[in-house]
Amino acid sequence: MLCPHGGDMVIFPGKPTFMKAPEDQIGISGGVASFVCQATGEPKPRITWMKKGKKVSSQRFEVIEFDDGSGSVLRIQPLRVHRDEAIYECTATNSVGEINTSAKLTVLEEDHLPAGFPTIDMGPQLKVVEKARTATMLCAASGNPDPEISWFKDFLPVDTATSNGRIKQLRSGALQIENSEESDQGKYECVATNSAGTRYSAPANLYVRGKSSFHARRSLFSCPKGSMAFSDGVCSLS
Repeated sequence: MLCPHGGDMVIFPGKPTFMKAPEDQIGISGGVASFVCQATGEPKPRITWMKKGKKVSSQRFEVIEFDDGSGSVLRIQPLRVHRDEAIYECTATNSVGEINTSAKLTVLEEDHLPAGFPTIDMGPQLKVVEKARTATMLCAASGNPDPEISWFKDFLPVDTATSNGRIKQLRSGALQIENSEESDQGKYECVATNSAGTRYSAPANLYVRGKSSFHARRSLFSCPKGSMAFSDGVCSLS
């Protein structure tokens, strides 16, 4: 908490509060689940994840920290029926206090999915783009009700609100990245979610190259005949 004091800003300790809490999810056996937990407080709180009262630990469980230290994502892959079905708890702790929130994970077999479960009709594909050009990562999904599409980059959710309009999600669900930068390079996944459940696309890498290296070494980015297309500074699957 910040308060002015004689022209200076004085920081007062504050108990953690959640900015983003994990939500219940229904996933598919062999698929992916991601729980997002972010908190603020002073000092900055530490986020921990628990399953059935024990700290999560498994080769299939990964905790990915946000760059700004605001929290983390608990990613489970590949999902297992029964074994992964549980309540997952996020705890935010600092020297002032501790808060908890939780979310339930349900895992279904592919051949026992309810009607309307999301389907990825078109997922993102590998793309190489010249720096400062526009890159578009495609995604189309269907389901009943119509699924909402969101994006993850390097296992963290893409927040278009922090890009000053440079990164947009189009009405089609595609992710459009204008004036591409090297920081945009990474592994992208689109996620389709409705009341029936959540399905992830296969991941696809986006590479951003400088102009000189892009044109001098374009052949090294493997735009082979018949399999890939090159146009307007972008090399992508055709």
